[in-house]
Amino acid sequence: MARRRSDIVVGVILIVLLVFVVWTAFSFFQPSGERLFVEGSGDVGVIRVDGMITEARPFLDRLQQYVDRKDIKAIVIRVESPGGIVAASQEMYNGVRRARESEKPVIISMGSLAASGAYYLSLGADSILANPGTLTGSIGVLMDFPQTTKLMDKLGITIHSVTSGPFKDAGSPYSEWDEQTQQYYQDLVANTYQQFVAVVSAERHLSADSVRALADGRVYTGQQAVSNGLIDGLGDMHDAVQLAARMAGISGKPTLVEPPRRHLRLWDLLFGDAEQVAGRLQPTPRLEYRFP
Repeated sequence: MARRRSDIVVGVILIVLLVFVVWTAFSFFQPSGERLFVEGSGDVGVIRVDGMITEARPFLDRLQQYVDRKDIKAIVIRVESPGGIVAASQEMYNGVRRARESEKPVIISMGSLAASGAYYLSLGADSILANPGTLTGSIGVLMDFPQTTKLMDKLGITIHSVTSGPFKDAGSPYSEWDEQTQQYYQDLVANTYQQFVAVVSAERHLSADSVRALADGRVYTGQQAVSNGLIDGLGDMHDAVQLAARMAGISGKPTLVEPPRRHLRLWDLLFGDAEQVAGRLQPTPRLEYRFP
């Protein structure tokens, strides 16, 4: 009798484990993108930028939808992000700027963190609001390079590379850095940094020298950002919606249109967002507007 109970317990445990594995696999491989069709209508369209910025296309598609819809009179972008890939941040900034030029007010509402590339994309809006304790700014560029030469020496592994030019394998994790490689990547970072400074200078109406004095990579609170001219004012999401409604001439309480929220997956509960994890684990060095 005791053995039978033990067999039943083991069987139940195996079934639970099987369900767990299947559910995890399904959760990991199911598409996570939001539907592009937005049901209902309203006055203010809301888009959320959450987590690491690794690609611009879903954001740009949603933004263009709101620009094209006649029932949406203004757009609020809620930003909660440490930034991310340089090119994706620049594409998102360009999209926000085009939306602004469509004559629909575009307002940024910063959450607890809207730094580096997230601040970059925010520059395209008509107005930027942050909470007093928001962390923003972090104007700068970084590139991470893994170095495995010491480990390979211990393991007795040697890799020979045949290249078409001296910089083709520059920054490879399998070789030591020299001054030439260091300068090569420093020039790339410096050029991308100047692009960031130029956009801040143009959008915030600050001199390039003033921006460079602020752009040493540090973050600022919302209060500090207002004082330094990096954002327009203090306020939360409610304030951003009210500002957007006033700028659009909406009378009464504005109706909000938001895209459907993505269903939380078991994989996300255990390990965090799969796409964000994959982005951070990508071995190829990338130029990033990112707050560490």
